[in-house]
Order: sequence, then C-alpha cells, then structure tokens
Amino acid sequence: MTKIRQVDNSDEFKHLGTIWNGLLQKSKDNDIFSTWEWLSCWWKHFGKHRELRVLVAEEEGKTVAIAPLMLSKYSFMNLGKVLKTEFIGSTQSDYNNLIWLENEQHCLKLFLEYLAQKTDWNVLELSSIREGTLSEKLLRKPSADYALTLEDGIMTACPFIELPSTMEEFMAKLKRNMRHQAHRELRRLTEKYKVGFKTHLEFDSIQEPMDRLFELHQKRWESKGRSGGFSSDSVRQFHIDLAQRLAERGWLALSFLTVDGREVAAEYSFDYGQKRYGYQSGFDPAFSVYGVGTLLRLRNIESCIAKGLKEYDLMRGGEPHKFSWPTQVRENYQIQCVRKGLSAKLRRRVVKSKTALRLVRKLGRGGLFQFVLEP
Repeated sequence: MTKIRQVDNSDEFKHLGTIWNGLLQKSKDNDIFSTWEWLSCWWKHFGKHRELRVLVAEEEGKTVAIAPLMLSKYSFMNLGKVLKTEFIGSTQSDYNNLIWLENEQHCLKLFLEYLAQKTDWNVLELSSIREGTLSEKLLRKPSADYALTLEDGIMTACPFIELPSTMEEFMAKLKRNMRHQAHRELRRLTEKYKVGFKTHLEFDSIQEPMDRLFELHQKRWESKGRSGGFSSDSVRQFHIDLAQRLAERGWLALSFLTVDGREVAAEYSFDYGQKRYGYQSGFDPAFSVYGVGTLLRLRNIESCIAKGLKEYDLMRGGEPHKFSWPTQVRENYQIQCVRKGLSAKLRRRVVKSKTALRLVRKLGRGGLFQFVLEP
C-alpha cells in the first residue's frame, strides 16, 4: 500500500536529502534542477515567507516518488491574495519535475488527492515542465479519476543542440555564414590580442569567477537598458552558494574567454549526466564586434564533445540568437488548477491570452505576469 506523507519543516527536509539524489539517479525524470544540491540551496535563500509542502510517496518504508512542492502567498495586480502550491525552485529553475521511481500513475493520483484535501491554497501551478519527461506526459494527459482538474499550456520554447561525436561534424552543421564569421572574428581578435580560455578551476575561489560572471552579465544587459539576471543581491548570493556546492560535485562548468589575460566573455553552465546546461552568460560590450560570446560557446561545445556529452541545452526562452545554432526545440509546459479566488481566476485569464503567451515564449526565464510574494 502506498502512503503519502508531507515534509513541512526544514529539519525533516534536510534529512530527506540523504535519500533524495539516490532516488533521483534512478528516476525517469533526472536533471540538475531536481537535485538535492539545487533545491536545498534555493530553499535556504528564498524559502522565507513560504511553507514547505514536499510530498513523499512510500511503499513498505521505501520512498518511490517525491513531489518537491511549497506553498507561497502572492498578490496580483492589487486584486487580492493568491495562495499557490508550486515547485520549490520557481523561478530560478529552468525545468521542474516530480521524481518517480515506480508506480508513477498511482503516485500522481495520490499526490493530487492529498492536495485536493488541503483547503489552504487556491492555485496549483506546476511550471517549466520539460517536453518529453514522464512528468509532462502524465500531467498533460490526466486520468478521469484524478481529484483535481488540470489545465496545460505552453510556457516557452527550449532550444537545444544534439552533439555529434566530433567537432568537425558539428562545424559542418553550422550555417556557412556563421562558420565563416566565427573564423574571421577569431582571426581579427588574435591579430590584436593574446586570446585564451579558462575555467573556474583556475581561480583561487568560487567567489572570484562568480563576481566576474556577474560583472560581464550585467554589462551586457545594462548596455541594452535592462537590469540583467544578477541585479539582485539575493540572487547573486544564491548562485555563489550554489556554484560552490555544484563545484564540489564536479557539476559546475563556468568558463571564460580572455584577451591579454582579462576575462571578456563568460558562460555559467552545468554538466550533469550526459548533458551541458547553458544557464547564463555575459560579455563586455566593448568586445561585441569580435563575437566573443559565440567564440566562447564554440570552445565550450568542443569541450563538451571531447567529454562525450550528448546534448548542449540552451535552456528556456526563444531568444533569436539561440536559433543561429543548429538547434532543435522542446517546449516547456505549465500545469494549472485554479480552485477558487477572483484574483487567481483573473490571472489565469490574462496569462492564457494570446498576447501574453507570445511574450512569455519570448522572455523565457522570469516569465510574465508574475505574482508578488507576500511577506
């Protein structure tokens, strides 16, 4: 018999970590954003004013599934309060999953029955569920006997590159103009500067390369009149802590292109399984004429192929520059159940509008029409 128990305090959540990654490694939906390192670090930095609602399915004392959820209180357009059950990690996680070992259909049914009995939420919003995962297949084709009525919608495109076995094969897949331009820009850059590449392993601490990443990322976006993804001190502190944890596991892939020994382009990525997750990047706008971001990515793709990785994920968001590469596209889905509340229902109507969907698909990380977290 399968039983559901709720983990709702930080100590119990911490103790759950001893079995979390073991279950995840055997799970049918396994990615970097579902790891204990990512989610526990996120909770440490952003869990304040939220309530844990991690659901654990157990059979004869054995954990067979985990729903890494939390309860958050938001306001929306000054119309009222919304109590939302959502994934831990929203919105810093590009992908979210339920963690399954076996009897996944039955476990999902029990998870939804458990949530249906709770009266302290009015929106269930499971966002950034990647196409092709078991979580996506089960949640988008709900059984008629589920306790909650679920609606699905596309959030954003997620381009990715399938990596061949050699760099020569990859270069042959590039558009001719891009291939020639990359050769030309590298030649121009090396004629004027001494060009090099380095990783976080060549620094004395994680703090130093992360600070350089933040600087380059912010320079790029501020040159466009936008704030950038690392403008918040709390977000920067989260990623410094996270980078240290991932580096200890060998999952951090933070790299730089240098000119005369100075970093001018950065890429903040993660290597997990047989995949590179390209999370964030940045470059000095003064060197944009040399395409330093493209040159660094080419070098990193070469490194991935040498390591035997099978995929380079450009992550959520359909920004045009991602499609200059030989990409394929998956979708990120959102699963939602609005149970009660005027503000919750109004938000659903707004977000489902065609204009909003187009903007969400374009913006990717961060989304649109987000709730404001209530203290």
